[in-house]
Amino acid sequence: MSIITSLTESGTVDVAVIGAGAAGMMAAIEAARVGAKVLLIERNREPGKKLATTGNGRCNYTNLDMENLVGGKYRGCNPEFSEIPLESFGPEQAVEWFRGIGIEPKYRGNYVYPNSDQASSVVTALWDEVVHSGVQVLLGTLIRKVRRNESEAVNHTGREQYSSQENHGKSRGVKSYRTDGFLLDIEGCDNVIRAKKLILATGSRAVPKTGSTGDGYVWSKALGHTLVPQVPALTAVKCKGSHYKNMAGVRTDAKLCVKVSGETVAAEEGELQLTDYGISGIPVFQISRHVAYGLRDEKEVSVYINFLPNISDSKEEISEFYKERAERLAYKEMGSFFTGLLNQKLGNVLLQMANIDRKLPVSKLSGKQLKALSALTVSFKAECVEVNPFANAQCAAGGINTAEVDPHTMESKLVKGLYFAGEILDIDGICGGYNLQWAWSSGFIAGNAAAG
Repeated sequence: MSIITSLTESGTVDVAVIGAGAAGMMAAIEAARVGAKVLLIERNREPGKKLATTGNGRCNYTNLDMENLVGGKYRGCNPEFSEIPLESFGPEQAVEWFRGIGIEPKYRGNYVYPNSDQASSVVTALWDEVVHSGVQVLLGTLIRKVRRNESEAVNHTGREQYSSQENHGKSRGVKSYRTDGFLLDIEGCDNVIRAKKLILATGSRAVPKTGSTGDGYVWSKALGHTLVPQVPALTAVKCKGSHYKNMAGVRTDAKLCVKVSGETVAAEEGELQLTDYGISGIPVFQISRHVAYGLRDEKEVSVYINFLPNISDSKEEISEFYKERAERLAYKEMGSFFTGLLNQKLGNVLLQMANIDRKLPVSKLSGKQLKALSALTVSFKAECVEVNPFANAQCAAGGINTAEVDPHTMESKLVKGLYFAGEILDIDGICGGYNLQWAWSSGFIAGNAAAG
């Protein structure tokens, strides 16, 4: 590897990769291994800033559970797009690939971490391989504009693009270009980088402090691509009501059901975290993209929470359970009714919302009060106001319309020689190493295809 100090040193490269994150470093390494002259460009002064923070600093870099991929582990307007890249370079291949550069796996069930439990180890190993592969590098370099070095334009027939989120991903009629490569203009510099092939691995708009500011979307749109609207994903949800402050800090197993305009669109189960502004935790992260899109479309979005999923999902069955429990605890006051069953802070809020005095003897609990308490317990309505912003989101939903990209090569169907890798595409994974696996799979394929 050489750190280029003068842009005139680079000449014309075979492959330019913009973005030295997970997908970009993978793509650059693979393209260089094939024998291409590769230039890796990063706006930050160091590579892998976002990667270094993943998994709370431990880096869950893949997951062996690849069942129910389409619409389950991976989402997007065309989630089936993810199948071919993930089959071509899946978790097992990723584990072996990383063993080849020194990362030994540690298995926690299907979750795979570096044995060091350090995300920084993964960044260092990738960067060492960038060095070893002879990739040229420009760090601290901001690309201002990406242009085609055009030779000819031909008509390309596509399909109409629709305005509603459900129909994004349908490509519109655009022109398809033959190019003699790409010209990359640098911010604050008159020199131009010339590249025969270009891989955009600039990430999404999530965690902008790491350099993911959405620049790749702007360049892609200028090159003729359409975008699926981007929203924060894998993030917490802010809810209406002052009672959340009284439950802040509570962690409890729960089942969540998202309804958009009364229609169920997603469900998750796991450890829920209640905050002073709403709901958080892994199951909330998993459903947050659905909440975000519903709110973006100005629809009513609510999350219905069952706080006793291990007992029943039925209001009637919970009511019978409470009735039997009340008979056993008839000598107590309602303030002690939830002791040993639910977190006391949560129990107090449920009592308050059901208009039940904590001093009321359990023996005096009416049938109407019991039913109200049961309904709140099994179907607590959290009215969603907004999701946390991109700054607090682990990833983004939306991005480059995958109907315009070849999943076998990650090459644009509209612009020959243009490739995409990673989170810039309209594919987002759930928590558990799936987004990093997508970065490895798409980066591996794009690098090899661009250099071929």
